[in-house]
Amino acid sequence: MATSRKPLTFDVDRSPPTGAAPRPRAQPPAQERQQVGARITKVKYRQLKARAALQGVTVQTLVEQAIAEFLARHPDR
Repeated sequence: MATSRKPLTFDVDRSPPTGAAPRPRAQPPAQERQQVGARITKVKYRQLKARAALQGVTVQTLVEQAIAEFLARHPDR
């Protein structure tokens, strides 16, 4: 009797890094963190996830970098 197998899936965020460069370790948080939520299109999320994988960082790291850049360009008045 054959058993059914679960299909293989690929998760970019959990896959081992490729190439010679090791994946950089996340720095311990210097400040307490606050969770935020946002709804974006699936296409944009896939693009973000792929870019993170290519750069060897997490989606969270890219989002934090984008927020930091936005805040630097738009200082309080």
